[in-house]
Amino acid sequence: MRNLILALRDFESNKLLENMSEAEVRRNTAQFIGILSLLGIAMILLKFMGESSVAAWDVVLFLAWAIVYLGAAITVYFVDLRKLWCVRLSLLIIIIEGVVALARWAMSGEAGPGESALVGVLVGLTMGAALLPWSPRQTLTLSLLWIITSTITMLLAAHPDGFSVPAAIFSYIAVTIPGTMISFFRMSRFQDQFELHFIQSKYDEVREDLQAAKSIHERGFPKPKSSGEIRFTYVYRPMSQIGGDSVFATIHDAGEPNSAVTLVLFDVTGHGISAALTANRLQGELMRLTGEDNSIEPGELLSAVDRYVCLTLADSAVLVSAVAIRVDPSEGVIRVANAGHPAPILRDARGQLTRIQPSGTVLGVGVEQIMQTQVEEFAFNEGDSLIAYTDGVSEARIGAGQMFDTAGVEGVLSRNWVEQSKRWPVQILEEVEKQRAGDASDDILIVEIYRA
Repeated sequence: MRNLILALRDFESNKLLENMSEAEVRRNTAQFIGILSLLGIAMILLKFMGESSVAAWDVVLFLAWAIVYLGAAITVYFVDLRKLWCVRLSLLIIIIEGVVALARWAMSGEAGPGESALVGVLVGLTMGAALLPWSPRQTLTLSLLWIITSTITMLLAAHPDGFSVPAAIFSYIAVTIPGTMISFFRMSRFQDQFELHFIQSKYDEVREDLQAAKSIHERGFPKPKSSGEIRFTYVYRPMSQIGGDSVFATIHDAGEPNSAVTLVLFDVTGHGISAALTANRLQGELMRLTGEDNSIEPGELLSAVDRYVCLTLADSAVLVSAVAIRVDPSEGVIRVANAGHPAPILRDARGQLTRIQPSGTVLGVGVEQIMQTQVEEFAFNEGDSLIAYTDGVSEARIGAGQMFDTAGVEGVLSRNWVEQSKRWPVQILEEVEKQRAGDASDDILIVEIYRA
């Protein structure tokens, strides 16, 4: 009894209780009191109807019982109880129901608590566990108190002939099972919902972080240049939300329409956030290098980036393929340095295609290795375009053992110009997606720099 009183006084604020609103708990408490009171009135009336005379102690118990329920109803309806006190009140009513049942047994002289007590406990525990946020510990405490007390009273009383003690004990236990099971099921279901909500909230946080990281990553991409003599555009399709492909561009004299342009397309090994973070670091280094010397040649630029990768990212085993391009319309030439990157393709105004194969190793292999990269120079006249792309294009699978490859890019570029608003990167991407077998296995970035 002492443990029950302590449990009632220190009713824990379980997750089920926290999840229910004050109004919901008060409403359910009112329903609980109403159902139990109606049941009690019905059983009392049935008892009185079956007897020729009513004992005085029966009337006293009925009045006491009625006063308890009336007081509880007034408290719930007219006092702004907090939900914790509503639950305590419901537990107190169950205890009083048990006390009344035992008092009725003691005065009736029966072998043990009878049918009315069993029905009251069955309905009380079941309805309380179903309507109110009782924890399994609370329900078990009430159930054990009922089982122990009713069993002791039955064992102390005289038994009439034919009375089965095991059957009586079983009935005392059986009436507590529904409420106990409901309490466990509700808490288990809520726990699953709580865990699901927790996972969903964490997923939403990660998704928001990824979206923010994607925004920061793609903010480093240059805006397409659609005016002046030298222009460029690109399309980007990361395999997931964020990837390691990136493009850097700088206009040597932003106020001059015919200014020279330096463009670097690079691909960091790996995918996802780690690759994107590395790409962002390289964007910063490229910005520093071109800011200090905006006339830096493609070979020198890649050499400096290679040294940066070897010195700062060696522990991460990062490799970077890159192609650096510089176009100066006053010279009428385009200079290209390719460090282990898929071959860019130069398409002149007449549709002639020229592959620019890698002339150096990927960045990050070893300090100063990129110094061996050769810079190739080509005429770059009006209507000429240079198309560069990452290996998400050339390695896209289009069938069993087949890839889109550089030949696939050349197949698109060999066509006649179809639509002015749809530049080569869009047409190449559409062809890749049309022929690709299955989902993308790598990031895709296609860049075109052209002379208007």
